[in-house]
Amino acid sequence: MSLSYDTRVSMPPRSVLPDGTSVGRFPSWSPITSTLILGDREAVLVDAPHTVQRAAEVADWVEASGRDLVAMYATHGHGDHYFGFTEVARRFPRSRLLGTAGTVSLALEQASSPLWRTLFPGQIPDDIRPLEVVDGPVFDLEGHEIRFVEAGHSDIRDTTFVHVPELALVVGGDIVYNEVHVHASDSDQAQRREWTAALDRIAALNPVAVIAGHKKPGNDDGPHVVEETKAYLRDTDEACTVARSPEEFVDLMLQRHLSRMNPNVLWDNARKLVPA
Repeated sequence: MSLSYDTRVSMPPRSVLPDGTSVGRFPSWSPITSTLILGDREAVLVDAPHTVQRAAEVADWVEASGRDLVAMYATHGHGDHYFGFTEVARRFPRSRLLGTAGTVSLALEQASSPLWRTLFPGQIPDDIRPLEVVDGPVFDLEGHEIRFVEAGHSDIRDTTFVHVPELALVVGGDIVYNEVHVHASDSDQAQRREWTAALDRIAALNPVAVIAGHKKPGNDDGPHVVEETKAYLRDTDEACTVARSPEEFVDLMLQRHLSRMNPNVLWDNARKLVPA
């Protein structure tokens, strides 16, 4: 029996920003990566985008694999990584929707928040299906181990990554970013140290491939993205120290990270991390 994986990057529609939620003027959303871990007959989906149309496209992709989708796993509780499971489950109703206890807790908060339907009116699935807590840290896919690793606070609390030892693969969720501006506005300096420690844990596994939760389409999935994310966090800490305004924070970060996608995230970081 063999094991393989595939990835798909979804580009969400532009969001509708409520008044006062961002210094910037870019109502964009970061691309979202879904990963399909494939056995000979069955598969596990890790993360799915939040809007109905993009999630339906992921369901088409899973269906085209010819595998029976036995489980969907959310790396963390942010809605843009698991709301789409509801749409995919329409095609695969027997699939289990899984997360750690911390992920399930945050996911319940996200599902009840009006923010997502404000940002994406008419595009969030109705009756979002809840996640169930995983039975343990190891999932068996046709005799192959898929490991769910709790990693603490990264861009939000209680994040995890997925490790598939047989493939030397890590699916990093929002612990890792690939040429997309890093959502750091929900972390302080101590939490970013915890985030960096999680990145070090990923690097210590010596992965061949590291799948970022938010990835520029067409980029490779080399392990270099781990160090690049660490560098972004270091630069964030430095810019927070020296910037005298949100605008200066953005300027300092763009000098080092101009090629990254979605400047709205950077402006949001600036607004929340640097006093006006």
